[in-house]
Amino acid sequence: MEIPKTFQPAQAEQRWYSHWLQKGYFRSVPDEREPYTIVIPPPNVTGVLHMGHMLNNTLQDVMIRRARMLGKNACWVPGTDHASIATEAKVVQMLREKGIRKADLSREEFLRYAWEWKEKYGGIILEQLKKLGASCDWDRTRFTMEEDLSEAVIDVFIDLHRKGYIYRGLRMVNWDPAGLTAISDEEVIHKEVQSKLVYVRYVLVGPDEPFDATDATAVQRKFDAGESITIATVRPETILGDTAVCVHPDDPRYAHLRGKQAIIPMVNRRVPVIFDDYILMEFGTGALKVTPAHDINDYTLGTKHGLEVIDTLNADGTMSEAAGHYVGEDRFVVRKRIVKDLDALGHIVKVEDYTNKVGYSERTDAVIEPRLSMQWFVRMKEFSKPALDAVLNGEVKLHPEKFVNTSRTSLDPAG
Repeated sequence: MEIPKTFQPAQAEQRWYSHWLQKGYFRSVPDEREPYTIVIPPPNVTGVLHMGHMLNNTLQDVMIRRARMLGKNACWVPGTDHASIATEAKVVQMLREKGIRKADLSREEFLRYAWEWKEKYGGIILEQLKKLGASCDWDRTRFTMEEDLSEAVIDVFIDLHRKGYIYRGLRMVNWDPAGLTAISDEEVIHKEVQSKLVYVRYVLVGPDEPFDATDATAVQRKFDAGESITIATVRPETILGDTAVCVHPDDPRYAHLRGKQAIIPMVNRRVPVIFDDYILMEFGTGALKVTPAHDINDYTLGTKHGLEVIDTLNADGTMSEAAGHYVGEDRFVVRKRIVKDLDALGHIVKVEDYTNKVGYSERTDAVIEPRLSMQWFVRMKEFSKPALDAVLNGEVKLHPEKFVNTSRTSLDPAG
């Protein structure tokens, strides 16, 4: 056979990989040899592999091939992940391009489209892995939505719940109003946007002072007398859920406000003026509107000071009944409307252009809302201990060594 002057990867790689598969070199059957198994972290069937997958799988291939050369019974189990929420978004987009609305389909009909998507892109992903030369035991290929795997997940979930490792709790999450789901911090894409910083005046009153906040003349007298506090916000629609105004305890501008109350515009709710060193005196006006239901830091402040939590947003990003105004209207429509309405009532001091970063959902590109949601959690302290001990005892080497301390804080919830 004539050897070409230059290496022709398309010819050589395909030829030898086909030979390896035909000879069953990657197959693994249990025997007396020491087992060495890797279960591939299954890539999502939401598209095709990227460079991160390439690196990840190349490292696994190096490890599994080395184990074979050492005489171990090496088994690399391949598979793909259904990634239900992300895949649903892709399938819905595909249906939209075909002029089909998900709402018009039955569950069974939608699942048929989802399986079609899986067969197409799951197949592409597996072929990409083969093109990489991945030495997986392809006879063992699995898909996480297979019936027995789904049952295994449920069994493990129930077992961990009974043992107290899995629990539910109301927590502030990154909420995707388009996908109607919570997403992780890693799935939030922060983009720089041009916003409007709105300066709003809140009337100040004594705790026992009678005051009719619906009386425009009385409100104006308060403003004229300087008995008000100005707060800057880029999310004026959340004003309807304010339950406190916060200032720094060392800020001389607001020392006289101890014991005072602020009246939230439009809803005319009396709320306390609280003092906390969380506030940055130099930012904005040095005063903060506290909306515990719609900001993680506000939620922390609210928990600390025992504030009421008023959720003014529905899951789809429209205003809820609790808002009292604009019920059912989209949050961004309300953002513009409420500024006009507050201005008509005399509460707007000024509006400035403002550049800030806003979180977008990686899945749907919708603007993320911080939202309280009942979520499932896993207690990780006991699970993380063996990994942490292995790092701290030197059984597992991290490079560079500075990541040892990172592992200590990330794997051990107690820090």
